[in-house]
Amino acid sequence: MKKLLFVALDDTASQAIDMASLSPRSDRAEMSGGGPKLEIEPGKLPIFVATAATPSLLEALGGYKGRGFLVFPEPPQDAKLPQKLLESGIVLVPVRVESLATLAFSQTLKSLEYLFDEYSPEDFNLGSEDYFGEVRPGLFHRLFHAEGRHLKEAVLRMAHRVRSQRTKEGVAYILRLPANTALFALDEAIDVLEIAVPPEKPIYFAIRFDKSKDTPVRISALVATPEAATTDLQSRIDAQPTYLGKLSVVIEAFAYRDIDEKEMEKLCRENGLEPDDADRLYDLVYARSDETADLIRRLGSAMGQGEREALIAEKLAEGFIDVRVLEELANLFGLRADTILKRADEIKKKTAV
Repeated sequence: MKKLLFVALDDTASQAIDMASLSPRSDRAEMSGGGPKLEIEPGKLPIFVATAATPSLLEALGGYKGRGFLVFPEPPQDAKLPQKLLESGIVLVPVRVESLATLAFSQTLKSLEYLFDEYSPEDFNLGSEDYFGEVRPGLFHRLFHAEGRHLKEAVLRMAHRVRSQRTKEGVAYILRLPANTALFALDEAIDVLEIAVPPEKPIYFAIRFDKSKDTPVRISALVATPEAATTDLQSRIDAQPTYLGKLSVVIEAFAYRDIDEKEMEKLCRENGLEPDDADRLYDLVYARSDETADLIRRLGSAMGQGEREALIAEKLAEGFIDVRVLEELANLFGLRADTILKRADEIKKKTAV
């Protein structure tokens, strides 16, 4: 495994590297202020960090042609810059910048180190042991992070974020878990994360255990996609082909506090979405995440079509999910929605007697 070299291309990037509190296993360098061209030593993989994606960014890289990463803000000031960067041959990791660029970048840099830096002989990998061999230039690699005290909650949040990406070329996950995590719980977590990725796409896992039993669960995911993301919320809604997909974009914006409740209701009405459906989906994904994760896990491990239909029908009869969520689950697992509806009606009739 090559040693990571984090290279700051501007002063804010330097502050972000400081804030990330990188481990001694990683090195850092500065290229801000028009200094001399950086020489990359053999055995080191550079991760260039630029918090100002201007037309001069390619020049700031000093014409670097080797293997490396570029962490940069999305969207850049120059609309044509992403295409130029894709052609540069560097692996791109765009960062969604909110109110504090330094904080957003520091979280991304720390997650990158978690994702690519080996920590101990007790760690193990499922899939590929060389993630650097899996990431490819010519794609955007978005980095997501989820953290929590409960494994199911963190896994469900991560699965939802990964599924919200419209197209994917592959996903690499790393799970950092407390030492006392039960293997059956880990197996369930992997099932849920696999469901979030289309079956034909490659998926890689690395699982690392902290010595402490009290550390929170931390999950990072590197999602490869050929598309630049748009910051226009309406364009993201329009790009979704299904009702539930459009609804997911709206509630995710609400969950991330990009919009408030009034704006969420306005977007729903303008796009033919029911505000009550938004409330229900938000409740499923964010408020009742443990129960939803359990349902997805049970569906993933169910023995055959009949058992999956029975599970969904039971939740439909209980009112835990509605017809729109039923349709999405039916499409996901290749089931007949009308058969599930009949089963749910039979359960309701038996309960009413």
